[in-house]
Amino acid sequence: MTKPIDPGYAFRSLARAVSWHRRKLAVVAAVLAVLAGINAAAPRPAETVTVLRAVEPLPAGSRAAPGQVRAVPLPADAVPEQALTDPAQMSGRIIAATVPVGQVLTEPDLVAGRSLRPGAVLAPVRLSDPGLAAVLRPGEVIDIVATDGRSGAAEIVAEAVRLVTLPELGEAAGRADAGGVLLLIETDAGTATELARAAATSTLSVIWRR
Repeated sequence: MTKPIDPGYAFRSLARAVSWHRRKLAVVAAVLAVLAGINAAAPRPAETVTVLRAVEPLPAGSRAAPGQVRAVPLPADAVPEQALTDPAQMSGRIIAATVPVGQVLTEPDLVAGRSLRPGAVLAPVRLSDPGLAAVLRPGEVIDIVATDGRSGAAEIVAEAVRLVTLPELGEAAGRADAGGVLLLIETDAGTATELARAAATSTLSVIWRR
């Protein structure tokens, strides 16, 4: 004969089961809370920006090529202003000043060779004083002055021209026999011709414009 179930016993068993599950759920909840706290306290990964870094020296005045750089991620707070982020940004452009290996390329490092003023050309100018390389900067507007070696007469042969690039200042720039410093300026074809003619008979120097 089946023994009748004690309602009190059944209730106590159910209460113990519920209590056990509650303790188990409480432990799980506590573990999840600890993990959430650890995750919240852990430092978040720094935001990065992909930039272009030179893998070889880029000489001033040379044409930039995508193969001369490598795309690398940098922390956002370490990225220079106007940093280049796409090799396509280098297409058809000229290195304004020598870029050493490892340097991040920026917009001021390149000259848009294909965006000259209508009718403008890029003309080379060799100045007589090599020390000027230390004080000239790409983008400056200057006058080119020619001084006749015999008479000493001086005249401006290129007025308000933009300095596009100049070579890196090295040991040779400080020597008297270094042959001066080579500039690349933006001007018109007529002025470029006058500069070439003046360079054959005169020494060239510069005057800065404000």
